Amino acid sequence: MPYNPFNTELAGILGYREVGEMFEKVDLTKKIDDENFEKSLSPLKERLAVLQRTLRDLKIPTIIVIEGWNASGITMSTKEIIQALDPRGFTLHASDKATDEEQARPFMWRFWIKIPANGRIALFARSWYSRALAEKISSIGWKKSLKDEINSISVFERQMSDSGAIIVKYFLHISKEEQKKRLLERERNPLTAWLVTPGTWDFHHNYDSYLPIIEEFIEKTDTDYAPWHIIEATDRKYTILKVYSILVKTLEKRVASETDERAKKGKQKSISKPPKNPVQRNSSASFSYSKEDCQNMLNMLQIEMLELNYILFKRKIPFIVVYEGWDAAGKGGNITRLARYINPLGYNVVPVAAPNDYEKEHHYLWRFIRQYPKAGHFAIYDRSWYGRVLVERVEGFCSEEEWSRAYQEINEMEQDYVENSGGGIIKFWLEISKEEQLKRFKQREEDPLKQFKITEEDWRNREKWDLYDVAVNEMLARTNTRYAPWIVIESDNKWYARVRALKAVIEHAEKLL
Repeated sequence: MPYNPFNTELAGILGYREVGEMFEKVDLTKKIDDENFEKSLSPLKERLAVLQRTLRDLKIPTIIVIEGWNASGITMSTKEIIQALDPRGFTLHASDKATDEEQARPFMWRFWIKIPANGRIALFARSWYSRALAEKISSIGWKKSLKDEINSISVFERQMSDSGAIIVKYFLHISKEEQKKRLLERERNPLTAWLVTPGTWDFHHNYDSYLPIIEEFIEKTDTDYAPWHIIEATDRKYTILKVYSILVKTLEKRVASETDERAKKGKQKSISKPPKNPVQRNSSASFSYSKEDCQNMLNMLQIEMLELNYILFKRKIPFIVVYEGWDAAGKGGNITRLARYINPLGYNVVPVAAPNDYEKEHHYLWRFIRQYPKAGHFAIYDRSWYGRVLVERVEGFCSEEEWSRAYQEINEMEQDYVENSGGGIIKFWLEISKEEQLKRFKQREEDPLKQFKITEEDWRNREKWDLYDVAVNEMLARTNTRYAPWIVIESDNKWYARVRALKAVIEHAEKLL
């Protein structure tokens, strides 16, 4: 039986307010007559349809979250909203118990992969809020766990807002007595009786205990960029009309301000960057090994890596390995030696190139978070999200505001992964000298088997070496954190670099164990 804190503890003992002060102020007797309902609803629906097309043209993504008590009208409200929308422009997500695939990844992963593309609407009939309460509050140590999820949710919503998304959040509120009445009505109807489970009644019986916790949850996630709207949901018509009114008003406000915002786009906003934690960069190690010695060491290390891989898999510990570095620094050779003996069913190499058109329509982190490893698996990123502060910065593929904001966003993403996956991240920067890079470029051009590795883009990037050098220094310094530190691999000697990187992965894996 799941752990239930309310079997033995009262809300007051848990440090929450004994009554829901926020909800106490809500007037649940509010109603609207049929005439005013019909007169008001039709123009709101028409306006919402127009706004959907406008948001599509402006490429503004919209996230609508509908939460509330069981039987409060979540399904009804969702159904009403989508009746006014073009079905080609929205996706509905009904969040339920996590699948095996979702359980094998960090909590917010299942929602990150469902964020809407630019110009689309994502409706969540229950969301990260319901799932956090349902999954975290049923486990030992739930108060700390719930606090961690509140932080993850707040970061997620802020990043969505910063990238241009509109977030509208509703909580449908009904009294305990009204909930009981509705649950009994459902039970008496053969078509809806299956909706009422023992768990539903258990939640109802603990209504007074859950009330202050839900209120606390709402208050701590009620922000300027993602405010909550408490809906008095006793009267069906009143509920529908208020949901529509808030949605239309919110979208209209954003559309009206969009012209002004775009006019200000040229003005640089002040972005608070993480403090610098400088990283020493050297392309040559203070000592070296012969090629033969390196090959022998690699063979032993690869066997050790295989053994660790099985232990990590058995203990369901996921592991991310990030490779960044100069062109021709040896990322491919490093990855090949790391993965050589690992069970191919237990790892995935993610080769990162320029985002395609569909990926560009999403938050830039979306395509990387989708590739998170399952519990017990490896994900090896051949280049990564750091392209935002390297190639996209240097080549002008994103604005200064966007890449300046990315340092903190990346740190938050990595911290959330480490703290909520049970796994770890190790990040390599492969450093070579400018002279060594030129030598390798020429070797590639002269070797028919390696000519595919050298392109005009590589030569163009080399011409911007100094610009990239500045970007690399800032990237390393601002994202060198306790939970995801950078390791610089001296890579002028590629065999030494392979040994050094594999040793570092093994050491990190042992720490995780």
